[in-house]
Amino acid sequence: MSESASDKDLQLRSSNVQNSSIQGVSRRDDEHRPYNAPTDEQCSIESDKVLVQRWLAEKSAQTQEEYSRDIEQFVGFVDLPLRYVTLGHLQEYREHLKSQDYARSSRKRKLSAVKSLFTFGTKLRFFAHNVGAALSTPTVRNDRAERILSEADLWAILRDEKDLRNHVLLRLFYASGGRISDLEDLRWRDLKDRPDLEGPNGRSGGQVTFFGKGGKTRAVTLYSKVWSLLIRLRDDEKAEGYGAPDDPVFRSQVGGCVSRTQIWRIVKKAATRAGVKLTQKTDAEGALKRNEDGDPIKVSEVSPHWFRHAHASHALQKGADLELVRETLGHESIETTKTYLHAQPGKSSSYYVDEAPDFNG
Repeated sequence: MSESASDKDLQLRSSNVQNSSIQGVSRRDDEHRPYNAPTDEQCSIESDKVLVQRWLAEKSAQTQEEYSRDIEQFVGFVDLPLRYVTLGHLQEYREHLKSQDYARSSRKRKLSAVKSLFTFGTKLRFFAHNVGAALSTPTVRNDRAERILSEADLWAILRDEKDLRNHVLLRLFYASGGRISDLEDLRWRDLKDRPDLEGPNGRSGGQVTFFGKGGKTRAVTLYSKVWSLLIRLRDDEKAEGYGAPDDPVFRSQVGGCVSRTQIWRIVKKAATRAGVKLTQKTDAEGALKRNEDGDPIKVSEVSPHWFRHAHASHALQKGADLELVRETLGHESIETTKTYLHAQPGKSSSYYVDEAPDFNG
């Protein structure tokens, strides 16, 4: 069986990490360095390279790409095999990231990746101690409220999208709370009629099964409005010779699944056209991009994940049970779902202290 391209890329990235570690031994050889390995030799992982491979294999494809780059950067900085890394090295790396003017969110992600690797390695007894456990990471301001679409903005985006495939894609993002990884490889076999499922308007719906983040499966029921649009899309697909169980729900022009990049473009274009959350477009150097008339080019900040935020926020505001929203979104912890309550709070105690005199100026 031949290796897939992604497997080869993973091995190559892991090899880069291992090579960096090996080079570090010759450059920073020191007999007095602490050696963080168990004495019982029960660990089956024989090298940093294998450890990184095993660790990345438990992550989603997108997380693998981000974390592998983060670990390469970390190993390049410490210039040591992982078993020689101490808490002091981690703290030095944290200060280095800060001095390089990385955003707090980027620093938090990079340090979290390192902490995750050391936690994983300690569980597998590759390390005697988890040197990353005591390392604190930057706190990041919760700006989720800024990324939650109002119903008015959401309806504007949907109203102005006239292409059926693209409209159904946007509608399904919102109705299901699905991630981009849930929808990009969706097949017609993953959809199922549910005659027993009566929607708010009395018409039946269906369900979609997602095989998403972490390889976990979850089924989400869909009600009549979005379900009828999916059926209409399937009928159109069948009229063009597609729509078989193994065919993609969201088909590209060449017949395969729309790519992640295409999905981003569909969402950006729809939100920009609707004038929702516009910002000025910049180039790689941070300079404003301008059109032929010299006016700044504007583009929407909205991404596919904003529809997931909107689903959670709107459902909770309208009285959906917290546990039901957690199950629909596939959150591991109810605490993750609760963050939407903090982002869009209902009544607060300020309600009870609002009796100050009116302003008469």
